[in-house]
Amino acid sequence: MNKKLMVVCLLAASACAAADDTARSISVTGTGSAEATPDRATIIMSIVARDKALSVAQQNAATVTAKVLKITDGLKIDRSRVDTTGASVRPDYRYNRQTTEQELRGYIAERRIKVEFRNLENLAKVIEGAVAAGVNQVLPPQLFSSERREAHRNALENAALDARANAARLADALDMSLGPVISINTGGGATPFPAQRGYANAMAVESDAGATYNPGDMSVHTTVSAVFELHPKP
Repeated sequence: MNKKLMVVCLLAASACAAADDTARSISVTGTGSAEATPDRATIIMSIVARDKALSVAQQNAATVTAKVLKITDGLKIDRSRVDTTGASVRPDYRYNRQTTEQELRGYIAERRIKVEFRNLENLAKVIEGAVAAGVNQVLPPQLFSSERREAHRNALENAALDARANAARLADALDMSLGPVISINTGGGATPFPAQRGYANAMAVESDAGATYNPGDMSVHTTVSAVFELHPKP
């Protein structure tokens, strides 16, 4: 056998071996989740004040801001975790149908307040107090957990076990035996889904409303893709 023919035969054998390896593997995906308890939160509130005079609108917004700061100070929330620097003003126009023109009816002054919480027990107190003080826009809190990293690892473990279980079931259905894992890839960590329960009616002030602010647990979801070897059953 000449050298060229030998090289062709070796390449053909390698291709057959590669094809055989591909045919004797199975690709699956697994999903997993885990729970984490939130222990930190961030909330954003806004004061929107309207008046014919710009200075009055600004002063009204500043007055409410000062009241909110008094609430956070009373709860011993460090000023470094309270940001009140967001401010804006804009003219307030109204369309006049008779003249078909925009008429200036005053000004809108807005102040934005961001508060970071390390004690979730203060969350309801700040929301209720701020609304009572004149805050008229409250966004749902962003929840965070120091357990998130460990919860993500638990979710990965659950997803890997799910992928193996899927592969084993498929191998059994094909009358094959499941071999070792060849490769594994993660779908990345998903951001925990913050619970919204208890915050939908944050603007409503009730005497016992604080008891309704229950953050609940946060769920972390992830996926795992894996490739396993397949072997004929003995």
